[in-house]
Amino acid sequence: MAAGTKTTKSTTKSTTKQSTTTVHTLANLKPVNISAKSTAALTDVNILTLDEESILTYTLTIKNGDGKTLDLLDYWSKVKTANGTKYSATLMTKDKDKKKLSAGSSTTLTFVAKVGKNTKISDLVFQVIKWDFNQAGYESLKGQFKIPASYLTSTPANQAKTLKVFDTPIKTKVNQVAAFASGDYNYVSIGLNLQNVGYKIFEDPKVKFVVKTANGASYPLTADPTSTDYKIQPQDNKTLNLMTQIPKSIKLNKMEIQLVQDDETSKLSLPIATMQLPNVANKSLAVEANTDKYISLGNGKIAVRINGATMLQSFDEHNLSMHLVLRNTSGTTVKLPKYQFDLQTSDGYRLPIDSQVMENITLQPLEEKTIMLNATIPANVSAADPQLFMNLPPAEDAKDNFSYPVGVFAMPEIQSMQNMIGQKQFVQTTQGLVGFTLSSLQRLPWSDGDLVAARITIYNPSYKTLLLPELTGQLKVDQAKLTSDSKLITTQGASLLGGNMSTDVYVVSKVPSYLSFSQIQVSLMQKIGENNTSEWMQFSHVGAAPELTTIASGEIYSIDTEGRKEGIRVLRSFVYNGAGSDLIYTDLEVTNKEDHQVDLSQFAGSYQASGGQTYKASVSQIETSAGPEEKSVVTLWAKIPKKINTNEMKLIIGEGITDNKLTAVKEVPTGYINAATLELGINGPNKRGNLSDLDLFPYTLTIKNVKATLSGSTSVNLNFEYNQKRDMDYNIGEFGHKYLFEVVDSTGRTFEKEFSPETDLKLMNGGSAGFNFEDAVFQDRKIGSYKLNIYDVFQGQKLLLGTQGFNYYYKSVD
Repeated sequence: MAAGTKTTKSTTKSTTKQSTTTVHTLANLKPVNISAKSTAALTDVNILTLDEESILTYTLTIKNGDGKTLDLLDYWSKVKTANGTKYSATLMTKDKDKKKLSAGSSTTLTFVAKVGKNTKISDLVFQVIKWDFNQAGYESLKGQFKIPASYLTSTPANQAKTLKVFDTPIKTKVNQVAAFASGDYNYVSIGLNLQNVGYKIFEDPKVKFVVKTANGASYPLTADPTSTDYKIQPQDNKTLNLMTQIPKSIKLNKMEIQLVQDDETSKLSLPIATMQLPNVANKSLAVEANTDKYISLGNGKIAVRINGATMLQSFDEHNLSMHLVLRNTSGTTVKLPKYQFDLQTSDGYRLPIDSQVMENITLQPLEEKTIMLNATIPANVSAADPQLFMNLPPAEDAKDNFSYPVGVFAMPEIQSMQNMIGQKQFVQTTQGLVGFTLSSLQRLPWSDGDLVAARITIYNPSYKTLLLPELTGQLKVDQAKLTSDSKLITTQGASLLGGNMSTDVYVVSKVPSYLSFSQIQVSLMQKIGENNTSEWMQFSHVGAAPELTTIASGEIYSIDTEGRKEGIRVLRSFVYNGAGSDLIYTDLEVTNKEDHQVDLSQFAGSYQASGGQTYKASVSQIETSAGPEEKSVVTLWAKIPKKINTNEMKLIIGEGITDNKLTAVKEVPTGYINAATLELGINGPNKRGNLSDLDLFPYTLTIKNVKATLSGSTSVNLNFEYNQKRDMDYNIGEFGHKYLFEVVDSTGRTFEKEFSPETDLKLMNGGSAGFNFEDAVFQDRKIGSYKLNIYDVFQGQKLLLGTQGFNYYYKSVD
């Protein structure tokens, strides 16, 4: 307001005139008198637009006000356009037999005509004629109807319409209309209530439904099969749930729903009612997270909800796993349809989900079943706030292949699955709550590549015993499935899991040793039927597999496999030096930590050099059971190139597996699990400067009173006494070592003899043994010296244990 301006306050009276818009309908058309007291009224008009023409139906309601029967065969109706184009009209089949109308009663006659595609109702003139043979053309025009363009011929929104379907009066009303966007379409959902206002049961009339948009296009509606039992008792009602998909380019205002019925005579689908729909805006129809959706199935009902969701993100896609819980809430057994599933992303994409898990599912009363659904979302598609569509399969005779969504579910909070080692998860199953942990993930060297082994611990947190389903395993590296060699290893034969107990399963697969990858995914698959599986639980780890646990030299590696708890310690490790290659060798002490006798694990593993090179180990161990705290020796060895530096060499060892179980005694492992890296502290046996206390673990040998006798001939006889003992704290398997006695003559010639512990040389003190050797060099010799070397011989390689020099004895032979 400008400065210095004076304001004068005044009061102005204003009068608001409210006006009500008058809606004219067919009821405003004046009936036509067809006799002194009888009339014909135009009470319904419908047009169904087709590709090349439109189908017109219109209904005349005849009231007989005369005191005698009215002959309906005397009357007919014609339809034409205002400019004179005439169309042939016929009666619907249901009205063909209507010939007489009793005094004081009324009836309807519905006529059918094919009209031009773009014909409007306001273009038409509907005539009522009486056959009169005294008139030219034998027709007497009793009256006609011309519907003004301003008239409303369809039932207004939010109002009911009563129509006769096969002579049963049915009151129809649209209860609700909703729409939601999905992909390139808007899904329009309509709840249509049908009330039987007649006096006999209303059964399936084979009525179809379409949505007619403002541009005249028609879209067929699909009914939820659970709501299409049309048997409606008198004065009862039922709501049909209908849905269709309409391209997003079509506006959703000024839509109508049309009821369409097939006519036997004309062989046409005829519109029998048209009802306006209120304008509708898009909104979500999704069930809120952690909320049940109740779905009727015949006489039964199920409750459906998403119980949890996890997201596994990778470079080019995201894997969404959803736990869908199906619960039979009724007192009758229900067989579920083969529901189909789609995932709708927040930016409108519809992604299909494998629905084989729904094959032949039957739920007993109050039974609950959890299934895992998996969707793959491309990396360039938003993974935020997706929705799950649960659809009925399309009917076999459906032309539009439309799948009716019986449920749309908002997703609960999605848990990330980036690094899950050690994280405990819980899933509600039909058996109860089950816990899962990815306990370890290992990459292990093997003969024809590497092994990836995932250890999964399954917990039963309740007090009652669980029956685990039949499981398989699947591994992916960087989204690539390792299906051909993936195996599920179980450590217990029974599938029962007691209260507050746990069990381990292992998913193992082979990968090329040269392959580098940055993500590992592990899935437990539940078998459903003969050929189908459903994902039960999924885990992920980003990055390479973690480094194996390293056990320092002399420390104990504890294996806690249920029923086979063992402690492992390196006893000794050294290298046999050969001519072309060397042999690395290790003795392990394995102690049974169970409180009962068990078959020990059958071990497998590889030696690893500091440069990363690996060499598969051969293994020898006992083939009998071990008692509690009993110690056994497991021997491993491998041939290695001479150029390998063995100072920092380590042993990777684990429990052997064969097929889908731990390797049994005398079987050959095809892989291994539960591995660790053992530091070896390579240090060979002490080389003695004499022949006392020679160490060939678990044996100790002392050689004494050695006498090699010359006789003047080419033959020499060597005899000795010995003491041999064995450490009885250890069980050993097949002992592959022998003593090699080597005589090195002063001339450089050598002579050898092998002795086996406990076979050739007994466990005793004061034992004696000997051997002969001969050479021409000894002919006529009476004196000389030699050196006696004793070696440990193993796999063709030898290691010096002790050496001592001696003189020959001479004894003439007469």
